[in-house]
Amino acid sequence: MVIRAEKEQNMRNNWFEKRRDFFVRKVIDEFFQLNRSFQATYLLYIECRTPQSWTCSDLMESHAGEVREKIWKSLTQMVGSENAKGPLWRLKDSCHLVWPEGNTEQDVSGSLVDWLIGSIFHEAMKLKENIYLLKSYGPAACRMKELPVDVPMTPLSGRYEVPRLENMLDVQGVINRAAADVINQMEQIAYLFNHVCYMLRIMMPGLANNTLVVRLLIERENLVKKLWGERLEDVFQDMFWGDVAEGFCVAGRSYLKGQWFVQALKMYQRALAVNATCDEAITRMVQLQAVVRENRELLGVA
Repeated sequence: MVIRAEKEQNMRNNWFEKRRDFFVRKVIDEFFQLNRSFQATYLLYIECRTPQSWTCSDLMESHAGEVREKIWKSLTQMVGSENAKGPLWRLKDSCHLVWPEGNTEQDVSGSLVDWLIGSIFHEAMKLKENIYLLKSYGPAACRMKELPVDVPMTPLSGRYEVPRLENMLDVQGVINRAAADVINQMEQIAYLFNHVCYMLRIMMPGLANNTLVVRLLIERENLVKKLWGERLEDVFQDMFWGDVAEGFCVAGRSYLKGQWFVQALKMYQRALAVNATCDEAITRMVQLQAVVRENRELLGVA
């Protein structure tokens, strides 16, 4: 039984290793999308803050009610649940798969990304609960503090003045602490997202041989520029030791292998745009132009 279990585990490991490039690409793409989603949520959070005071109390203002509801819905969608995992939950699981615990020494950067994503997940879970507390109980608690405690009337209780709730329990203090936690958690999540962005960027040179990642950077070129503040050409210059054209040629070869002739042609055209003497791009472009021209109708090219 032990030998059989080990054999099955080895088969699973071999299956994953053959597809590891795909899963690394999947993690990076999911993070790109998730980061954009969180930025939209963070902007909602900023909208309900008051720059003049910049205290936690502004989260409880009446004008912030609609924003609190939107933030909670956004976090609920992002995190999901055990039975319906959201994109953040799925990304956490994918990171554990790509960079498993115990593999830290082999891939320190990847393990750090895994830890950062896990930290974001747990902070988001706490933030979601605090936002729910504020939106569901905050306004009612603030109104309730002005009311007397509704204790039953007895001969003994009639001798004393019924205290207000605020004199028995610091309701406003409880709500303010939850609001302060929301601020700290939101800023902490933003801080962690920024660190993942940084880690993925410095990992790029080590992923130059992953053609799926190279293609992803091209397919998400606008996001790459927003995320890292760099042109795609600048990223390729770092990844391919100054040879920007090689980045586009890598993508071109990959598209050509999959018989995506139009996409391959575009890649070789971009390679020539940055290096007019690139032999591979010159040769492939002539070949692909002929293929596309002869099969224009089949390939759906206007």
